Amino acid sequence: MKKSPSLVGTKHSMPKFALSKVKTINAKQAVHELEIDGVKVLDAFENQLTGTSFQSEYKTLLTYIEYAANNGSLPATKFKDITPKGEVVKEYEFKSKHLRIYAIKASNGKIIVLCGLKNNQKSDITSFRSIKKQFCNAIKVGK
Repeated sequence: MKKSPSLVGTKHSMPKFALSKVKTINAKQAVHELEIDGVKVLDAFENQLTGTSFQSEYKTLLTYIEYAANNGSLPATKFKDITPKGEVVKEYEFKSKHLRIYAIKASNGKIIVLCGLKNNQKSDITSFRSIKKQFCNAIKVGK
């Protein structure tokens, strides 16, 4: 699998954030993906998965996201609230056998923040929370 480019700004610069509607998901709730320095997180992850056996799992995860965004109930093995105690912004993990997609709650739906492999789950959750914090701070400051 190809190594993904770093999606977080360098120590010297804050990353520039934008939101893009996920066009492949048709749901009652809005589903957006985070764009970091011009790179959409889902697009980057999908490119990483090109030529691997994980492409069908990725499509399954998008189906889970669409189902949840249509107010469907998924088992904890597929969709889990991973928000730490005392945290204001809700955190979610969409899961398949090998893949994970991390999202946060927005006022009108969900924002996909990071995607990764189950093998990298611990470090991905740390990165996810760091990106989430930077994104939430950028919103407060007005980007």
